[in-house]
Amino acid sequence: MRYTSQGRDYTYTHTHTHIAMNQRRPPHSPSDTSGMNSNALARMHQQQRQGRQSATSTIVTLIKNWKPRTTPKLTFSLGLYTVGIFLAFFARPFPVTPEQFEKYEQKLRLIDGEEGGLGDARLNAEDAYRSTRMELYQTKRFGWRLRGGREKSRVLELQRKEKEQWRVVKALNKERERKLRDARSELGIWSDEGVRETKNKFWEKYEGGKVFATQQTFYDAFNALLYGRSDDNALEFMIRWTFTILINFTVGMFGAIIGFTFALPSVIYGFGASFSSFAIFFFLAVISAISVVLTLLGVLYGGAIGGVVGAVNVATNNALRLEEKKREEIKRLQQRQQQQQQQQQRQRQGGANGSENFRDFNDNNRDHMD
Repeated sequence: MRYTSQGRDYTYTHTHTHIAMNQRRPPHSPSDTSGMNSNALARMHQQQRQGRQSATSTIVTLIKNWKPRTTPKLTFSLGLYTVGIFLAFFARPFPVTPEQFEKYEQKLRLIDGEEGGLGDARLNAEDAYRSTRMELYQTKRFGWRLRGGREKSRVLELQRKEKEQWRVVKALNKERERKLRDARSELGIWSDEGVRETKNKFWEKYEGGKVFATQQTFYDAFNALLYGRSDDNALEFMIRWTFTILINFTVGMFGAIIGFTFALPSVIYGFGASFSSFAIFFFLAVISAISVVLTLLGVLYGGAIGGVVGAVNVATNNALRLEEKKREEIKRLQQRQQQQQQQQQRQRQGGANGSENFRDFNDNNRDHMD
């Protein structure tokens, strides 16, 4: 005889004096918690895909719906940035004609040439100045002012001579710079030579900012090694040091822009530019430098943020997988405990049925004997 109660199937088998009950359970279905974790992973991946698609669609929508007249400041800033990038990487300087280059070469030859040049005079003045400095260094001993006499007068005489020779060297160098500026004026600041020297000055300041960022990062690492915390996990450590390096590099790059801005006027003045050319070239060069720095920082920040987001997603996925494994292990332990309890229950039921059968057997024997 069979009947079903609360999802369990019970079967009773009748013999002369034996009643056996077998309890059967249906096969185990997958755990609800495992399904929940799998669904959570699927939902998370779907949300990530939807987030990327929504970000792309948002950017496309902003570009389509962008009205320059409604946002004049943003339009002006983007226009300056575009102009700066174009000037830095795509613009070409004005070509130099053969006549201009010939005049430039001729004036360069006259600067340090034998006829009317300053080469020999400047070299002789520099040699005399260096020899006087060496003699003064050897003559001026400790306490020369208190010694008096011939030694003091000799030191004072060498000091006056050194100052006079330095004025001569400075005047000759100034005259050479004037003639060199006059020669460069034949090419102009907008020429290939002027643009090349401007770019070299910018990359020189850029290297200085990068060195500053590297040194500051080293100092931060040293201080963190001495006084930092040791309870950060790998993800927190990576995020903290990523943004520390980015901040140091940002400070170094803005320092490079400031240094380039202050060094640029001497470069423009060295090519004998007029006031209008000076102002226009200075403005465009500074805009170009700022655009290049912003592009570099944008690439760095974008890569860093993308790496951090990827690391966080990987850590989240790993945490969910570990939690799912733990839940499955707990589920297996529970199933094993249930099986053990069922076996113990069957053993107890089997022992009770055996004693009852033995009692019935004795009663039957007694009846036959009677």
